[in-house]
Amino acid sequence: MLLILLRSVSYAQLINQRLIDYLQKRDLTINRIATLSNLSQSTVNNLFDDSIKSPTISTVRAICYGLNISVTEFFDFPLYNEIQK
Repeated sequence: MLLILLRSVSYAQLINQRLIDYLQKRDLTINRIATLSNLSQSTVNNLFDDSIKSPTISTVRAICYGLNISVTEFFDFPLYNEIQK
């Protein structure tokens, strides 16, 4: 059952959920992470409303820069690791 669920999750949804986790942990707003990442607020908003179906690596890298983490760290979480198996 978990495998079926994992296959139905898109990378955009994974990135969205991971970003939400970081925003909550660090008590950040969408506007603040956009500023820290040197991205427009509309770009970050689009990650949350499914306007971006496939976020670019440059967007993910910018977000990681804003969070002061590596891309590897951003993607190192159980759900993503299960999909990569």
